[in-house]
Amino acid sequence: MEDAAQDRAPGYRYSRRATLSLIRQLSVVPNWRNGFLLILQWAVIVAACVIAIRVDRWPAYLIAGIVIGTRIQVLAVMMHEACHGMLFSNRRVNDLIGDLFVAYPFALSVDLYRAAHMVHHRHTNTMRDYDYRAARKDSDQDFPKDGRAMAVLLLRSLTGVNYYRVARPARVWSPLANFHNPMRFGFDFRLALRIRYVVWAVLVYGLILWSPWRWQILGLFLIPQFLWMNVFNRIRAMAEHNGVTDESEIRGTRTVIPTLIDRILIGPLNVSYHLEHHLFPSVPWHNLRRLHRHLMASDPLYAQDAHVTRGYWAMIRELMPPPGAGDSNRRAVPVEANS
Repeated sequence: MEDAAQDRAPGYRYSRRATLSLIRQLSVVPNWRNGFLLILQWAVIVAACVIAIRVDRWPAYLIAGIVIGTRIQVLAVMMHEACHGMLFSNRRVNDLIGDLFVAYPFALSVDLYRAAHMVHHRHTNTMRDYDYRAARKDSDQDFPKDGRAMAVLLLRSLTGVNYYRVARPARVWSPLANFHNPMRFGFDFRLALRIRYVVWAVLVYGLILWSPWRWQILGLFLIPQFLWMNVFNRIRAMAEHNGVTDESEIRGTRTVIPTLIDRILIGPLNVSYHLEHHLFPSVPWHNLRRLHRHLMASDPLYAQDAHVTRGYWAMIRELMPPPGAGDSNRRAVPVEANS
């Protein structure tokens, strides 16, 4: 992380020394738990498809689409875990399973996502950070917004009018955009990985197209994916680094304490504990909440200065004040709020 320190003034970095012994305990990858969770997501998706197709009524398709959308969001978080090598402790298994059952169904690649995402971690909120540069070019990510502008943004997201603004920067993670020119975005998408994706796509999409229920299956998977990426995943992404003062490392990323609805629709698997993830990216998802509680209870500086928000609706409200008041609604959440 030495190169990251060069992007910032002295004193920006948060001291990790007092937490290192705990981090070693928390950085154990839960192989069996993750394997079970991955199987469970696909079992729910398949069951929802089967039930909707058998009932063959629009309310059944609607309910199935909502259920599948929530599982898609879980799979997206699991791809992020695979990117960090925390889906499975064996790196080859992690990348193979992460590609076949998490990334490829979204037309993404763990290797491509990792190449860009690791730079985001090293140079967060700087011009070296691809996510930051993409956000600066997107007027949808100009904050704060007044109530009307925020409502328009959410409506445009719900109707898909601004979907291209999500898809365009995400192409750097897609095998489709890197296939013909594997060095297009500055990192090599190896021939073996390209062949693996082609084989997967031919087999999986071939089986779906061969099925007599091909259009129902594609619709039940692709339409919820479109909505969750453009609405709920957009809200989650808005929360991570927008509307923060960034005067220090623990004020450069936001943690959201999620409600039950937040966890179902937007931030499953503790992904909303984003500040803790940035400070200690070796900690898998199941320990991020425990880490947050520890830091809030043991470090007065962290408890006072960390950018922590109660719920995603409160986060949206934080992004709505007029210029100059962006930090007025921010406050640290006491540790008992997480119980």
